[in-house]
Amino acid sequence: MSGVVVGVVVLLAAAVVVAVVVAVVVAVRRRSWPETPAFARPRPVTSPGGLVPDPNAGFFTDRGLAFRKRYFFVGTGCPPVLVADFRSLDVLRREQPVRIARYGIRVWWWFEDEFYREAVGLGADDVRAWVRERERKRLARQDRARLLAEAEESLRKRDNG
Repeated sequence: MSGVVVGVVVLLAAAVVVAVVVAVVVAVRRRSWPETPAFARPRPVTSPGGLVPDPNAGFFTDRGLAFRKRYFFVGTGCPPVLVADFRSLDVLRREQPVRIARYGIRVWWWFEDEFYREAVGLGADDVRAWVRERERKRLARQDRARLLAEAEESLRKRDNG
């Protein structure tokens, strides 16, 4: 009977040790979690719009347990999110849009050199098409502005002789 009592005591002691270790790891990890910047504090989605650039979005690093480098993503309305495989995402985003984070109904995408957020459930192909269309519109605006400036200059020269 005493062998059973000793076994139970040993199991209880082991359970207490495991619980203490888990509690310490969780406490250290929580304390080492980065602070949320003001722009990244969660806020309600006023209207689920399409894709919009997020100028506040980006990555930062810190050192966690055992001084291992950790990558976090933060965006407008998105508190810090731990990114597991930053290096592969960095390679992929040059060829295709990569979903970086999701917070509530919002999703953040990384494509080429910019970050975008949306709340309508777009896919990677939709994001690429939207970005390409936005670039075409920007180039058309630049061409139109240049042509108008040239036309004004031509009129000014004609009027001034």
